[in-house]
Amino acid sequence: MLAGSLEKDGVFCTDLTQEIRESAKSDRRGTVVLTDSAPRGKELARMGIVYFGCSHIGKSDFENSDSSWFDGAALVLESFEEVDARYLEEWMLRAQGRPAVIAKTDCLEIREMAEQDRPDLVRIGRGNPGSAFTAADVDVDGFSQERFSSYINTAYRLQGFGLWSVLYQGRVIGCCGFAPWDGAADGVASENAGQKKEDNGHMAAAAAPVTYMLCLQTSKMNHSKIALELQYMLDGAYQRQGFGSRMCRMALEYARDRLDAEEIYLRIRPDNQASIALAKKLHFMEVI
Repeated sequence: MLAGSLEKDGVFCTDLTQEIRESAKSDRRGTVVLTDSAPRGKELARMGIVYFGCSHIGKSDFENSDSSWFDGAALVLESFEEVDARYLEEWMLRAQGRPAVIAKTDCLEIREMAEQDRPDLVRIGRGNPGSAFTAADVDVDGFSQERFSSYINTAYRLQGFGLWSVLYQGRVIGCCGFAPWDGAADGVASENAGQKKEDNGHMAAAAAPVTYMLCLQTSKMNHSKIALELQYMLDGAYQRQGFGSRMCRMALEYARDRLDAEEIYLRIRPDNQASIALAKKLHFMEVI
C-alpha cells in the first residue's frame, strides 16, 4: 500500500535486490531505503545510502534482540503508515546535509538554512535592529560560524522544524519559522528582551512583549496539543510589499499540515506596530 501511494507521487519503488543495491551505490543522493531489518540497515549505512528503520515496537524479537538497533538510520519509525513522498524527501536531504524545501511559490521559497545564508542573515539582522524579529529577539547577529553550523546541523533533524531561510528569486531576504513554545504568556526569550539601548549605550527598561495566539485546524486528532512560536525577520528593502504575510502564511500552512501544530504563538513588543499589524492580518488574537 505504501509503495502504491509513493508511486502515485512519482517515486519509483522496488525491492532491494542485489541489482538495485548496486544501482543505489551510484545514485546515493536520490535513493532511500525503508527496512525493518536492523542488520540490513547497518549494511546500507556502511554503503552511504540513506535508510529509514521500522522498529515494530511491541514485538518480542525487537525488544529482546541486541541487533535491533538501527545504526546510521536517518529516522526510526514504529510504522511507515505516516510516510509520504514529501516526508521521505525532507529526511533524505537532512541526512545528506542538504537543505529541505519547506514551501515554494513562483518567486518565493522557504527552505532550511544553509551555510552560505549566514552572511545575508547577519547583514539583514544588523540592518533591522530591534524590530526585525518578533519579541522573541532571536539574535542572528550573535550567530557565530560555529553556532550557526551547529544549529543547521542539529535543529531540523532533532525537531523537524526550526528557523528557515526565505528566498525571493533565489536571494535570501530573511528567515521565518518556529521554535517550541515555552508556555510563558509573557516570557522573555533572551537576556536582553524587555530592554532597549539608550543613546548613551546603557540598557533601559522597555515594555514587556505582548503574546498573541492563533489556533490551527489540523487534520488529525492529537492527544496533546502541539504549540509553537512563530518567529521571522525580513530585509527592510522588502518590507511593506506583502512578503511578510506571504512567508508567514506559508510557514503556518506547513505547521498545520506537516507538524500537526494546533496552537501558534507570537511575542511582540508594544512598539513594534508593523508586527502587531501583521499578527492581526494573520488572525492572531491577543492573549489576555
